Amino acid sequence: MVTILAPTDFSLNARHATTYAAKLIAHQFHNDGKLILLHVFEAPSAISEYELNMLHFDTMKTYIRERLEERKNELKEEVDRHLHIECVATNEGLLEHVRRLCHHYQVDFVVIGLTGAGMGNIFMGSHTVEIAQHAGYPVITVPPRAEFPGERNIRKIVFAYDFSAGQPGGEGLASPEAHPHFHAFARIRKVVQLLGVELLVMHVGHPKKEEDAQMETQQRFLQEYFSGLQVSFHRISSRHVVSGIKDFVRDQQADMILLIPQQQRWPGSLLKMKHTRAVLFRSTVPVLTIPA
Repeated sequence: MVTILAPTDFSLNARHATTYAAKLIAHQFHNDGKLILLHVFEAPSAISEYELNMLHFDTMKTYIRERLEERKNELKEEVDRHLHIECVATNEGLLEHVRRLCHHYQVDFVVIGLTGAGMGNIFMGSHTVEIAQHAGYPVITVPPRAEFPGERNIRKIVFAYDFSAGQPGGEGLASPEAHPHFHAFARIRKVVQLLGVELLVMHVGHPKKEEDAQMETQQRFLQEYFSGLQVSFHRISSRHVVSGIKDFVRDQQADMILLIPQQQRWPGSLLKMKHTRAVLFRSTVPVLTIPA
């Protein structure tokens, strides 16, 4: 049974992300799972100042719960009436409550959306990046144009990884557990098995000649660690990392991009604000981040 947490601010893009989350459970996992809708509120922008002044705190929370219940019923009607959906409303900090719920429910994925500048809600790019980097759980960020792949479900995930980042390879380690990204690799293996997908591991860039041996060592380590999975390895020559990833995803007809946000070089830099916006808003597929 899979558990998905979907924070929402009731914006169009957040609604889009909750629909994706519902379809992920209904189709990819054949309804064997639970969806938790979360709203964190301080001063809801959907309510006028006059109305806000008229609302007692408890009444405000009731109002939010009613909106969550409405969204719950919409998802059941739009996606599958057998969906198991719970609703949570709180005025605590967003990241803090995401972490708390993830721990309490043993969440498998957090699914979040993005809103455009000027919409006044909490899910601006910076909040999405914060959750992706610091939630401590796998986070699927759903760009506005990303759609669940329908009846064929998710089949291919592109794992963008820097083979030349200078981490020690498998041959220089006392054990696989000593690799700096071992815990991330373990989570990736679990996610790939859970989703039942093909993993395409790719490197984008122009590595220096002296980095060739390091890249070969990294690839051999990953080949061994991911043995038993449906996995392939690809090196893409491109001066523009984001475009290189986007083109590869398109050519492979992949359904998702996977990143480790804490990686030191380009995959890490992708989760700085400028590059994150570029990936998320230019991508037509969701981006899955795995904590290191």
